[in-house]
Amino acid sequence: MSEDIYPYFSNHKFENPISYERPNNNFVLKVDYFFDKKEQVKLKFYEWNYNEKVETPREIFMDKFEEIKNFLSEKIGNPIFVNYEDLERSKEGTVRDDVKWRSKNLNAYLFRFKGKGGFDQIQLVLYKD
Repeated sequence: MSEDIYPYFSNHKFENPISYERPNNNFVLKVDYFFDKKEQVKLKFYEWNYNEKVETPREIFMDKFEEIKNFLSEKIGNPIFVNYEDLERSKEGTVRDDVKWRSKNLNAYLFRFKGKGGFDQIQLVLYKD
């Protein structure tokens, strides 16, 4: 985890995160809970990856990304930052789409990696600091 994802990372001493993995039909969802020495959860990190047992078309990742983005926009408000990168025009093998929200109750950072070799991954960070 880095400070560009969670800007208050250096302000806390985290214990080892508690991790759960939830197989889903199209995805494998991994959730990490980062907590401090007072056992307060400071950060939740979600990651959606391919389920190797099911063929997951690229469109399903885009649909899931948009579903999460719309849900967070309804709950938190409009994003403060949105950036979509065009994989076809990029000279890089992997690009990233980013969406960030900030509110007094919850901050969120949603991003999706897309790769020319078929790589897709969605990550979401939620925190209150």
